[in-house]
Amino acid sequence: MAEPVRTPPDERRAREPRNLVGTPFRRVDGRAKVTGRTLFADDLSFPRTCHMRLVRSTVPHARIVAIDLAAAERVEGVLGFLTGAEMPEPFGILPVSQDEHALCPDKVRFVGDPVVAVAATTEDAAWEAAHRVRVEYEELTTIASVDEALATPEPRIHDYGEFGNVHKAISMRFGDVEAGFAASDLVLEDTVFYEGSTHLPMEQHSALAVPEDDDRITLYSSTQTPHYVHRALAKVLGIPAARIRVIACSNGGGFGGKSDPFNHEIAVAKMALKLGRPVKVTLSREEVFYCHRGRHPVLMHVKTGFAKDGTLVAQRLKTALDGGAYGSYGVASTYYTGALQTVTYDLPAYHFQGARAFTNKPPCGPKRGHGTPQPRSPSRSTSTRRRTRWASTPPTCGCATWLPPTA
Repeated sequence: MAEPVRTPPDERRAREPRNLVGTPFRRVDGRAKVTGRTLFADDLSFPRTCHMRLVRSTVPHARIVAIDLAAAERVEGVLGFLTGAEMPEPFGILPVSQDEHALCPDKVRFVGDPVVAVAATTEDAAWEAAHRVRVEYEELTTIASVDEALATPEPRIHDYGEFGNVHKAISMRFGDVEAGFAASDLVLEDTVFYEGSTHLPMEQHSALAVPEDDDRITLYSSTQTPHYVHRALAKVLGIPAARIRVIACSNGGGFGGKSDPFNHEIAVAKMALKLGRPVKVTLSREEVFYCHRGRHPVLMHVKTGFAKDGTLVAQRLKTALDGGAYGSYGVASTYYTGALQTVTYDLPAYHFQGARAFTNKPPCGPKRGHGTPQPRSPSRSTSTRRRTRWASTPPTCGCATWLPPTA
């Protein structure tokens, strides 16, 4: 057989356009999406697929006293229930924050924390049964802000952390900050509070678990981190990782909001193994807000010293993060609120102090840059005030403070 004619690589490269900037390219997944052929997690279904709903906490902080399933069991089409006692192993995205459970075994930490999973032949039946589950709580003190977390070391939301309800406290320093302030021609201070935000992707979280032979299971999920979900499933279900397959479906938006392993993904897999049939769960828009993992609310105080030419001399930044009820990516986010302030600026002396507190609210997480965007606001506003104070300083957009280009 004759060898196929191949164009030499050098000749092929010579034919290709060299200026790619501004050249339009068709998205690899574009045609399937605009024609509706892309399948998202909620589009999937298998024979005998049943539906699962989660019963969520109605109080922000409490011990679980009793769970009554009697009324829910009488709903036509109900197939089974799960409680936290059946999945006692904790999980989390970071090794240092293994503090979540698929279903709360003994304590709820925010309104929306899942307590019971219900499966039924139809979604309506699962909804009805979930509404009939009765949970008795012994309420505990609610901690709703960083100030309250600092003032209320007991009861602790979690049994780990730096102290009381402080999850993580860090300090980073280089250079002589006090000497820098003393040598500065102008020192300005700002205190700023960022309220926080959430992702709100068009697609709600959804997962479908399909049991297979020999205790194997496949999970289809609208996740951004299939490997982390795979690890959490193996840990909580107590199944060898080789028997678990996780397929990340096309995402209808994520932005970091689908970057954690979630309760519903683990609970739906456990339910599928328990019932021996496919089980599907799609969260409501309200439940997506409970999953949250949005940008941390942060209270920030920044003190900055400037020279007359507009360059930075020294800066001290203090940040206090409202982390919500669980760790998530919080340790990393705490570092990011201060550690990256010096990435683009020539700053000879710098001191950063940061702390993240647990509160009884939906957990914050890794939205679009973790904790990096929040402190940009006080830093830039301080630079703007400097230019306003010194009217003779040309409006250089802060270029005098940037790091010089490297070779």
